[in-house]
Amino acid sequence: MCGIAGIYTPGHAIDSKILDQMAQRLAHRGPDGAGQFIDHDLGFVHTRLSIVDLAGGAQPLFSPSGRSVTVANGEIYNAPDIFRDLAARSITPTSHSDCAVIPILAEQDAAGFLPTLRGMFALAVFDRDRRRLVLARDRMGIKPLYICRVPHGLAFASEIKGLWPLVSAQATMNPAAAMAFLQQNFVIGRETAIHGIERLMPGERIDLAADGQIRTSVWWSLTDEARAARETDWTQTDALTQFDELLHASMAEHRHADVPIGLFLSGGIDSSILAYQQAGAPDAHAWTVGFDTHSVHDERAAAQQLAEQLHIPLSTIALRPERLFDRQVMALWAGDDLMGDAACLPTLELAQAASRSHKVVFSGEGGDEVFAGYGRYRPVPVQRWLRALLKPGSGGFRTRGRLDRTPRGLLTSEFWRQDGIWRDTQAEYWQQSRGLDLMTRMQLLDMQGWLVEDLLIKLDRMLMAYGVEGRVPFLDHRMVLFGLSLPVHLRRQGRLGKQLLRQWLAKQSAASINPAATARKKGFTVPVGDWIRSVGAHDLFEALSRQAVIADMFHLPALRQCVQQAVLGDRSSVDTVMGIVQLAIWHRIVFEQDFSRPPDRVDPIAWLKT
Repeated sequence: MCGIAGIYTPGHAIDSKILDQMAQRLAHRGPDGAGQFIDHDLGFVHTRLSIVDLAGGAQPLFSPSGRSVTVANGEIYNAPDIFRDLAARSITPTSHSDCAVIPILAEQDAAGFLPTLRGMFALAVFDRDRRRLVLARDRMGIKPLYICRVPHGLAFASEIKGLWPLVSAQATMNPAAAMAFLQQNFVIGRETAIHGIERLMPGERIDLAADGQIRTSVWWSLTDEARAARETDWTQTDALTQFDELLHASMAEHRHADVPIGLFLSGGIDSSILAYQQAGAPDAHAWTVGFDTHSVHDERAAAQQLAEQLHIPLSTIALRPERLFDRQVMALWAGDDLMGDAACLPTLELAQAASRSHKVVFSGEGGDEVFAGYGRYRPVPVQRWLRALLKPGSGGFRTRGRLDRTPRGLLTSEFWRQDGIWRDTQAEYWQQSRGLDLMTRMQLLDMQGWLVEDLLIKLDRMLMAYGVEGRVPFLDHRMVLFGLSLPVHLRRQGRLGKQLLRQWLAKQSAASINPAATARKKGFTVPVGDWIRSVGAHDLFEALSRQAVIADMFHLPALRQCVQQAVLGDRSSVDTVMGIVQLAIWHRIVFEQDFSRPPDRVDPIAWLKT
């Protein structure tokens, strides 16, 4: 795990000083070292978190001939298999790092090397003879990569912060993306909240040739692969056997590391399955969090019960709601992209605690999307029909935004006009999955939006803020396609989703029943309402009204009323106000404080007022 960045401006020399600045912005992703490579018009930087080949895995990495050079962020889980194949052909890599296979494979087959790789990665490979740059992102979008046009070429980085030295002078906020955030809590699609900076999408690659021609292509498509997999008539016995084999294979590959691997444990289905897989491992250790309040579900008891059953040492973190939000400014800086999932706050606490002893942790992201765990995959037919009628092309799925339940006069008319853009992107994704069954289409839309632009951003950025790598075994692409191929009765029964995972878990814990096998999904809830009430309407409105971006976007009398409703406990107002607070903080971090790292803990309202 690490941070990568670079610039390619064909025919125009690179200034090493700008590369130094880009590397400094990504230092948190790689506290163990930094590397730089310049070849006239091509420059790479790499900040390293050493996990595999601790002594010899520094990047950039080269092919044996020196023709191909790469920087990569992530883990190539099938690297041991590739190393054995290379050895059989008498090819000796220049490093034992898992990423050392990339420049060799790219040199051998520049057009077709990516499908050979299994894992999570964002990478850049430069062919020094042909003067061609390739950028690529993994199948599921686990690892991030951002790009922007620069004079004469293209720049890329693991985080927007890495591109900031190139764009800060002319950067402006993208109002359509800001509106998407206010509605969904994340920004869907290629555009980010900063004009001119885009995401490379999951399964996508860019080729930049010596003549300056840029070609974007898709090397792996989740929707196309899901269509090819289609629903299979699995029996329960066969499906359980297949899942067990895939799980063992995925875990075996994900354990490839030269450092201990821990686990984030909630006591729910996904993390419980990972805990069963980790039981008995010599370096097994788990972390869980809970809240000292009765307003939200507390996971500590379930996690403790399972940890004791499996003899896994467990560290428990108790959080006070009113103090937890002292993490909000740090979370939005770490998040980089505009994303406001409140679960980032306890995830930061987990990451900091884990970083004291571990560089790698397993986490259960993807289980709900792959195996249909959410209640929204079981919609009431009449409600779905009405929503589809009101929002044509959407299938009636994920059509409602946070602002839909607020008075129309809250935002200025200029910003309301931006509201249709995120819906258009979502509708485009929905239409791409035509011909598949309804539940699969819902799962695919969540994997393309919510999973990539919220859950995986949360995992990557909050952990990397403290130099920790998160690994997600449920997002092995073979596991994903298997989950999407299951018949409906193995995905849901009545109001309970993830049927196959429940059956697998019940089988493992037959001797001592695991409550997660039969319990309804509760989700991970953060007590946002408690915090808003603790701040109070006066201080909250005063802090928001001082921010120029808020005054430009919102009618202040309507905002005051919304804040008052939130303090009184109105659920939709709580969600809306939290989003506005986060937007104000993010905007100030980026455009007023030049993306400078804030304190780990600071009262967000006092910080906004200063």
